[in-house]
This record gives sequence, structure tokens and C-alpha cells, in this order.
Amino acid sequence: MAEALEHLRQGIALFRSNLRMSKGIRRNLTRTDEDGFVYRCGERKDLKDIEYLQIRIFRKPLLTWMVWLYRWRLPELSGVVLSPDGKLAGYDLFMFNEAEYGQKIVHELFVAVAPEFQGRGISTKLRRFSVECYDDNVLKGVSTLAGYNDIKALRSAQKSGFAITKSSAKPPAYYMFVPLIPRYRP
Repeated sequence: MAEALEHLRQGIALFRSNLRMSKGIRRNLTRTDEDGFVYRCGERKDLKDIEYLQIRIFRKPLLTWMVWLYRWRLPELSGVVLSPDGKLAGYDLFMFNEAEYGQKIVHELFVAVAPEFQGRGISTKLRRFSVECYDDNVLKGVSTLAGYNDIKALRSAQKSGFAITKSSAKPPAYYMFVPLIPRYRP
């Protein structure tokens, strides 16, 4: 019982800090690629499709506190790609990690592409798109993890501009980072 209560407290603390830190951090851009896929910030109406694809790809749902966070901050903390017929083809979800608080770094938590759209470079394009959306003089960088045995995730992140900076012990993975370049805004 005490362990469950502590887990709940941690979830509430993460929810509150992410809600506060994520306000206004992302530009609302939309882009269509040569194949007709549309890249944009997530919208509240996308959350159910994201949750479904999360279970389909990772075989486990988002944590409850994350669902609540994304209900409030999906445009700031996600990017989605829609197929030419308007269906969710993939998403990436972000959050602020406790270990990176105060560093102005947002962490890419999940990247998923529906199986029928995999192998087309969509995750790489989506990651590049998200980095561009965050590159607005608010944050210093974007971090992510790629498991030691997940070569696809590692290559996709590297093609998107992420570089391995260190290893993570928990979970065992490469810690990757892409710095955001401050832009001059007249």
C-alpha cells in the first residue's frame, strides 16, 4: 500500500512539473512531404489514436499521469504524422525528465510508426520536424534514449541529428542529444 501511494505521489509530481515547464515551448508548424504525409503538432483529438498505437506497438499503455498530461499539453509535447488518407501513421511524445530539470532539455520519450508505414523514413522525418518545432530560443536541446540492441531506433535518431553523448544505466541504453540552435528573431 505504501509503495503504491509513493508511486502515485511521484506521478502527481511529474505531472505538475511537466505541465508547468511545457507551456509555450513548441511552435505550431505543419508540413506535408512528397508522399502526402502530414507532419504537425498533436491535437487533443489525436490522443485516443496515440493511446491505441502505443498499445499496438509497445504492448503496454501510457501511464495514467502521462495521459492526463497529454490531455492538457499534447500540442506542446507531441508531434504526429498523418497518412495521406488522414489516419494516424505515427507519433512522438516528449516530457521533461527529472534528471534534466533546470537544463531546458525536453526528452523524447516514445516514437512510434504504425507497422504498415514502417520502413519509409517516417520516424526520422518526424523527429527532424519535432526538433525544428522546438528550435525557437526556448529550449537548449532534445534528449532521447536508444536501447543498445535497438539498431533501428539508434539509426533513426542519428539520422535526425542526435548524437550519443553517454550511456544510461537505467534503462541500459545510449543517451542521445541534439542541441537546438538559437535563432535570431527581429
